[in-house]
Amino acid sequence: MSGIESGDRRRDLRDMLDELDRYFEDFEKDIENTVRDAFFGHGRENKPFVAGFTFNVGPEGKPSVQIFGNNPVRRDGFRSPISEQIVDEKDGTLKLILEMPGVEKADIRVDATEDSAVITAERGEKRYRAELAFKEPVKAESGKAEYRNGMLEVSFSLKDKPNKGYRRVNIV
Repeated sequence: MSGIESGDRRRDLRDMLDELDRYFEDFEKDIENTVRDAFFGHGRENKPFVAGFTFNVGPEGKPSVQIFGNNPVRRDGFRSPISEQIVDEKDGTLKLILEMPGVEKADIRVDATEDSAVITAERGEKRYRAELAFKEPVKAESGKAEYRNGMLEVSFSLKDKPNKGYRRVNIV
């Protein structure tokens, strides 16, 4: 094989690889545009997009997946904050911890029942909403909240567990 044939083959290979690079660049742009349009619709391309998920296995072995950030299912513009629930049976409390940076204490609203809470916060373009089902029933009126450095902590007293009809019978 002569040097010219070898050079032609290398040039053909380079041309093919360059064409393949252009194809993948166009493909990547198409995917970015499709995802952006699906999540934001037209005209919102300049706003940041934050999304992710957490995966946990609770003490009872039950897995849970939580979506946070810009929720693609929601069309109202609210982000789902990262949240965690901690039940302390010893102290009789349930603590909610939510990450909501960029808002002020006055921007936050917490509405609770014995089995769930809805937490919202809005300040400018920062909009958060969390609808949380409690792991254990709580006394909603016992709720106390504190907001510092973008973290909201809400504590509730656990509701007394009914004894399911159990009663000690004294022997006389």
